[in-house]
Amino acid sequence: MSSPVKIGVIGDFTPEYQSHQAINASIEHAAKRSEIEIEYRWLPTPSLLDPANVERLEEYDGLWASSGSPYKSMEGMLNGIEFARSRDWPLVGT
Repeated sequence: MSSPVKIGVIGDFTPEYQSHQAINASIEHAAKRSEIEIEYRWLPTPSLLDPANVERLEEYDGLWASSGSPYKSMEGMLNGIEFARSRDWPLVGT
């Protein structure tokens, strides 16, 4: 059995935001439709102010920059995006 695909969702999850619920549903739908296991985790933007946490983004197979501005930390969001862009890491933005 193969390892699950790991997705890091960069953003400040707010259950009331329909777009955040839609991101979760989209990932779960893609996993079911593709018949693969996907693990995903929301990564709060303030956590990406710490350079060590930014480097840990390498643990993920891909990243999703969520909607939901204003973010708790715009700098944290930009750090996550810069990580992906500077390393040619898979990144989806909504």
